Amino acid sequence: MHAGLDFAGPIGAPIHSVSNGTVIEAGPASGFGLWVRVKQDDGTTAVYGHVNDMLVRAGQRVNAGDVIATVGNRGNSTGPHLHLEIWQPNGQKSDPAIYLIRHGVSLPSTDA
Repeated sequence: MHAGLDFAGPIGAPIHSVSNGTVIEAGPASGFGLWVRVKQDDGTTAVYGHVNDMLVRAGQRVNAGDVIATVGNRGNSTGPHLHLEIWQPNGQKSDPAIYLIRHGVSLPSTDA
């Protein structure tokens, strides 16, 4: 099951935090190559996978919009992109599109 959203982009493009929170992990992760995980102030965890460069460290406080990493093609990936997941406090994965829309982010249409 693919529990996240993929955003294509060139290697090195900036990745911005989707919310205020604290970095709980920035480093290697099975399947993701490198990832950054941010425990957000609402209790959810944002997972940013396949990153090229991590620009934050565990324990660091971040604000919505801060650049935390760059787009990469590491791990189980077929091209450069950001893989974003939102985990509930109980570990259950949520639809990141719903989370983003509820927080005022406009997503590109997938209509043909």
